[in-house]
Order: sequence, then C-alpha cells, then structure tokens
Amino acid sequence: MPVLTRPRRTVPSKKLRIVLLALAGLGLIGATAFMVLSKQEGPRPVTLDEAQRLALARFTMYEAGTVKVDATVKGGGGTTTVHGLVDYRARHAVGRYAATRAGGTESGMIAWDATGLAVLSDPDPAPASASAHGADGVAAIVKAAAAAKPRSWSPRAYTGDPLDSALRLMMSLAADRPENPQLLTQSGPQHLREETLGGTAYAVFSGPRRSGGARDSRSPLTYWVDGEGRLGRMEARIASLPDPARMDFAPAPAGLRVPTRPWPEGPRPPQS
Repeated sequence: MPVLTRPRRTVPSKKLRIVLLALAGLGLIGATAFMVLSKQEGPRPVTLDEAQRLALARFTMYEAGTVKVDATVKGGGGTTTVHGLVDYRARHAVGRYAATRAGGTESGMIAWDATGLAVLSDPDPAPASASAHGADGVAAIVKAAAAAKPRSWSPRAYTGDPLDSALRLMMSLAADRPENPQLLTQSGPQHLREETLGGTAYAVFSGPRRSGGARDSRSPLTYWVDGEGRLGRMEARIASLPDPARMDFAPAPAGLRVPTRPWPEGPRPPQS
C-alpha cells in the first residue's frame, strides 16, 4: 500500500514574494485603469487642454476670413441645402440653396448677414441640378451673385424658420479673440468622442450651456474641432426639427471672395 505523505509546504523566498506583490500591484493598477477608462467612454467634462482647443474655434474662423460652407436642414416635409461662402470679417455670405419637397425642388441664390437674408430665385429650375460643391461650383455661385442686379434680390428679416435659425447661427461663429478656457469649462462643455472627417481627426464637443441653463442641461450645439482649434463641422438641434441642422466648413478656394452685392450694407427687410 502506498504511503500517503503530506506534501512539504514551501515558503517563497523574500525575492519571490516581492515579485509576486509587484505583479499583484500591477494587476490592480491595470484593473483600476481599465475601470477608469471604461467610465470615461462617452460624454465627460472637457479637460483644460480640450477647453483651450474649443476656446479657439470662433477665433480661428475669424482668422480664416472667408470659409466655404455646406449646410443641410431636414424637416418640414423636405430638405434644404445651402452651399456657398461666408466672410467672417465682413459678416456677409452668399450661396446657392435648393429646397426639395414632395412637390419638387425650388432653388436659387441666397445672401445673408447678421440682420437678415435675401433670395434670388432661379427663373429656370434647371441650374439646381448643377453641383455647387468644389472650387468650380463655389466660383460659379460667387460670379452669379456678383452679376445679379441689386433690385433682383428679395430681402427680408430673419424669421423663426429653421433655415433662418441655422443661417443666423452660422453668422455668429466668429470672434476676433479666443474665449477664456477657464470660464468655458464652467459652462459645462463635454467631450463626446473622437471622429475623423475627410482624413482629418476631430474632437467632438457639446457646446457650453446656454446662459442661465440648468447645470445638468446640455447645449443644443455640437462642435467638431481639430488639433489646431479649427472648426470643421457644427450641428444644431432646432426645436421644430427631428434631426440636427448640419454645417460643414472648409477653406475657401484660393482667390475667391464674397462679392459686395447685394450689399454694401447687407440684405435688409423691405421698407414698409
């Protein structure tokens, strides 16, 4: 019969105990780091570095001067797009709009500033099918706006229409100095995620809360800001729309400028 003997209990050496304790510590640190990173997935308060990046967004728009814009507003039974140029120093903009509804598409030229907008409808809807994207399309928009007679435009003040809200908001996206990042952090902006658009990496932020908003409220504005503080996209939740209005920004084609017409003083509401 085999003899059953109790195995000898081995005591780890001091050196081995130190190694085991170190490995256990690393495991604990790794688990803690994993939990922290997991908790940080999704919306979180911005860091000071991120606040500095967000604080530059309006200033870089002002420094850029003229910017190409593509806006899309969905709702009200259709989709309206605007493609054109914004001069963030003169605060003037021109573009081509296309409003698609169940009954068809209405298109034409549009000019807007801080006070209102003016439209110039196409006498023939065929030009709406021409692409307004790219340097050639934007150049054609600028040429058409410059050639139109001032009395051909139909000016009006802004209304509560979602497109009006989007265009008016677009004109407010520039400032001649950066914002204060420390004050910005107190208004509750959040880092939402990282995203790549057109080969450029962006941090996506929810904007600061509205003045007087509850501390747990979230801004209706979302910003895509690159590593240099340049704004590439903005989305705005407008109360009457099921989807956010989207505005994409890119450098203006070389040499293109917003024409002086139908200004010099900008679109004005009709005189009563």
